[in-house]
Amino acid sequence: MARSRGGGGTRGPRTIAPLLAYQADPIRESVKRLGRKWTLLILRDMAFLKLDRFGQILRNNPGLTPRVLSRRLDQMEEEGLVERIERPDSVVYRLTDRGEDAVFILLAFLRYGIRHRLAKAP
Repeated sequence: MARSRGGGGTRGPRTIAPLLAYQADPIRESVKRLGRKWTLLILRDMAFLKLDRFGQILRNNPGLTPRVLSRRLDQMEEEGLVERIERPDSVVYRLTDRGEDAVFILLAFLRYGIRHRLAKAP
């Protein structure tokens, strides 16, 4: 009989389930914060396209309304993903260290989309 790679013996393979207790599930909490509609696309625009102004982000996302963008940027600021910088003539947004950490998630999505040919031709 083949041995289980997980080393779990008769109890089955080892899992990370104990580490992901319902009350302290880091995946659940990450999805709760980053999974809101438009959040990842706003992060994409800021990280890859270097868009930092409200109007730039709005124009790059057809279907995104000014009200929703404003709300999402406020939430992202509250969660420490972006910082709002007021200048004498404008307001710009910058990714924080926490926001920069989320770029790795975007790279995983990018890799998945390319690998599975999910991009639509213009």
